[in-house]
Amino acid sequence: MLKRITLHNFMSHSHTVIDLSAGLTVLTGPNNCGKSAFVTALQILAENTSGDFMVRHGAKECRVIVETDDEHTIEWKRKKKTVSYCIDGENFHRLRNDVPDKLRQALRLLKVKSGDSDQFDVHFGEQKSPIFLLGERGSRAARFFASSSDASVLIEMQKLHRSKVKSAQQEFQRQQTESKQITAILDVLAPVPSLESKLEQLEKTYEILQSENQQIQRLETLIQDLQSSSQTMLDLEKTVTALNVLPAELTQGNEKPLELLTQRLVTVKQQVEQTRFKVRAMSALDEPPLLEDVAILNSLINGIQNQKQSCDRANLTGECLKDLSDPPQLIDTEPLQKIIEKIQLAEERVSIDQTEFKILEDCSPPPEITDLQRIVQIYQQWVEAQIQFDAMQQDYRDCEKEYDLIRAEMVNWVKENPTCPTCGAEMEPDQFIQSAEVGLKGHTHGT
Repeated sequence: MLKRITLHNFMSHSHTVIDLSAGLTVLTGPNNCGKSAFVTALQILAENTSGDFMVRHGAKECRVIVETDDEHTIEWKRKKKTVSYCIDGENFHRLRNDVPDKLRQALRLLKVKSGDSDQFDVHFGEQKSPIFLLGERGSRAARFFASSSDASVLIEMQKLHRSKVKSAQQEFQRQQTESKQITAILDVLAPVPSLESKLEQLEKTYEILQSENQQIQRLETLIQDLQSSSQTMLDLEKTVTALNVLPAELTQGNEKPLELLTQRLVTVKQQVEQTRFKVRAMSALDEPPLLEDVAILNSLINGIQNQKQSCDRANLTGECLKDLSDPPQLIDTEPLQKIIEKIQLAEERVSIDQTEFKILEDCSPPPEITDLQRIVQIYQQWVEAQIQFDAMQQDYRDCEKEYDLIRAEMVNWVKENPTCPTCGAEMEPDQFIQSAEVGLKGHTHGT
């Protein structure tokens, strides 16, 4: 019985040692971590398989060392194209794809003979091959059963394999049905991407309407200015008409009341002009909207006022500190530097708040916003549809990957087993896959 296996520069193993237990030893781990390499190593050790695929990339040689419980040590080594054995300290070279007789006695992994020429390997099972004897011809399997005492166990293994194949076909049918359903849903959701272009057109139309609305407001302002200028011209014409009827020479009297009256008239005219200007400026404005929540604006104004008070206090502090002498030299200036940086950031924030306050102070009330509820609803529906569409596309891609994987496994199985294990008929990979895709049976026995 094997006691220890050592791999050196063999496939993905740089140097790995496995101590086998007296009973059953199980190797577990994720895919592609090197579990199957141990089985391959034992097969190469027992059969001296040709090829250099087992040499680790970048290495010059690889070795497989096996120790048994009856004190045998067997080493297989490949260096470039040369293969050699070392069995219990004795070297064997120039084997020509054969193995030493001493290896068969020490390793005891010979194939089982049945009849004159048939040999069966009962020690190793390939990972991607079907269960033992299922890929062989019926006559060869019958010869082995005739010479084997475990025929009932092998028949149960065949039944289990058929059950697994049937389950795989049912799963394939279920996935194909699900794929058709997903395809139908994708066809229903095909018009969804056109909503994006329609939404962009609506946004462009809205921008054009906003621009035309601004032009209309400017034209209304110009019309009002023209009307005011026309009224001013009429007033001036009336004044000229009134002045034309005055005599050429007037007897000058007490001019003090007239001067006071003139000054008052000038003041009244200025007030009238200011009032007209305010009326013109305010006539173009819409009715102010009702304020719902001014707490945020009040909080912002209070913050700006507090910042302004802090700035005033800082200015007063600066004036007080202006006449002071320079501070003494500090040993550690890092805390002071951090304080200065904080003060500079606070000053920048105060400047920003003052600018925002001035901007908000001069701003006119916002115009009434057009109702965009319908557009918002369409946009939300489009976003939800896009999310569902992306999820379904991902499911469809996953189904395609799983379908391709199952199809490749079925093709490999048919290539490795060209003869049906049940009826002995020849199977073609393309015909087998086509039958499986159409009828979900794969192969009809006896055809």
